[in-house]
Amino acid sequence: MKVFVTGATGFVGRYILEELIANGHTPMALVRPGSERKLLSFEGSKPLEGIRLIPGDVNQPGQYIHALAEADAIIHLVGIIRQFPSSGITFERMHCHATRNIIAAAARAGVRRLIHMSANGASYNGVCEYMITKWRAEEMVKHSTLEWTVFRPSIIFGASGGLPEFTSQLADVIRWGPLVPLFGGGERKSDPVAVQDVARCFVAALEMDRTIGRTFCLGGGNPVSFAEITQVIGRALGKTRTRTVSVPFWAMAPVARAMEDFAFFPITEDQLKMLAQDNVCARLDYMDAFDITPIPFSAKNLEYLGKR
Repeated sequence: MKVFVTGATGFVGRYILEELIANGHTPMALVRPGSERKLLSFEGSKPLEGIRLIPGDVNQPGQYIHALAEADAIIHLVGIIRQFPSSGITFERMHCHATRNIIAAAARAGVRRLIHMSANGASYNGVCEYMITKWRAEEMVKHSTLEWTVFRPSIIFGASGGLPEFTSQLADVIRWGPLVPLFGGGERKSDPVAVQDVARCFVAALEMDRTIGRTFCLGGGNPVSFAEITQVIGRALGKTRTRTVSVPFWAMAPVARAMEDFAFFPITEDQLKMLAQDNVCARLDYMDAFDITPIPFSAKNLEYLGKR
């Protein structure tokens, strides 16, 4: 099967490309001109072979419509976790506009199958713009005429090859900082899911008609608090105990808001709002649907952090 992949140069995208190749598919990776080398410089991995690179911007369908017409299915991964409005990089543009454009392009190209990346917690009344735009994009997919499957992962972990990924970023804070801030005491829980399991679900769904019209939440099945996540990552780095300090959300919010446009600052107001909510999957029926036993979120499975 020829599979057109958006967001292919991202953390999850790399694993999905590998999974597609391993299962005999031909990935057609939409890549912005100048970003091709991202697929060739994934730390700790061999260069991928068998990928067809399609130069273009997801929001410029005219650049890729002819290539899309050759595809049998689409995996739509484009998304951001941080926006920079002054540079034109916004949740509205990268979640909503991009999804609207790929749906329209699919209709024009005659491609029927779409596997869509959303996010656990996406909602019309979400706590932040990230969650609201993720929900709006998801609704566009569900109201389209395409044969869709939607995945809503909780936070995703795995070796990132130098790309942004939450365990690697938190590991840097633990490794170099004297104390790790626990916003709100670090009590809120999430359900970390391994990137390998996410990739397996996306690729398997391509040939599973019974997943059409269904939404699957993806989690590891073992909810943990942010405080616990910090200790697990610390153990993966060889620390017996990670020193932390509780920081109230109200104290951090104005700082995050003021520093939002500075890429070096590690957290935004939107991300802070998400940390103030639980991110636990209500249902995990994907395990039976795809016959998957999730990779546990454990120090042993985070050993890649010690190799960075």
